[in-house]
Parts: sequence; C-alpha cells; structure tokens
Amino acid sequence: MTTLREQLAILERVPEDRDDLSAWRARIDAVDQIILTLLNRRSDCANEIGRIKKALDMPVYVPRREEEVLRNVMKHNPGPLPDTAVRRLFERIIDETRSLERHRYQDKENNNESGA
Repeated sequence: MTTLREQLAILERVPEDRDDLSAWRARIDAVDQIILTLLNRRSDCANEIGRIKKALDMPVYVPRREEEVLRNVMKHNPGPLPDTAVRRLFERIIDETRSLERHRYQDKENNNESGA
C-alpha cells in the first residue's frame, strides 16, 4: 500500500508521452487512492464530531452546517466539474458520513440497552 505522499508524487509526474494510456490510468488510480484516503480521514473527523455531539446531547443532523459545507466547497471549486456536480458529490459524501455516524452511535446505544 502506498502512502499519501507517494500517491501525490505520482500526480506530479506528467507522462512524457501524453498519449500513453497506461500512464494516465496509473494517475487515475493514484487519484482514486488519494480520494479514498481523504474520504476515510474526513469520516474519522466526522465521527469525532459525532462523539462530541453525543456527549453534548446535540443533534447529529444540522442542516445549516451542511449548507455551509456545500457553499464552501462550491466557492473553492476551480472546475472543470460544475458547481452542481460538486454539490451532488458532497451531498452524497455528507449523507454517507452521517449514516456512518448514526450507525456508530445508534448501534452503541442499542448494544448498551441490550446489556452487550
């Protein structure tokens, strides 16, 4: 398994032969691994936020914060993806993260209630 630093280094090297399909596919594979690494790190952060919210008896879902996140990513979107696509992608990321957060803390509650 390559490190994030190694994956980023791959992206710095533009293929000498710009028509080398395998080199471009290797770059896509590196990008995919970076995205996966970052999504999992994002999920870790969100789970910590969920833990804190649980301790403070706060709701998991805060629509105002979600809109803030969406505005922020669209504001920093350099393209070529249009803002509408970025919004849909991040809505999905947020939804999956919230689902993970909900399962993690609801499952713990259910296990505690059943004496597990």
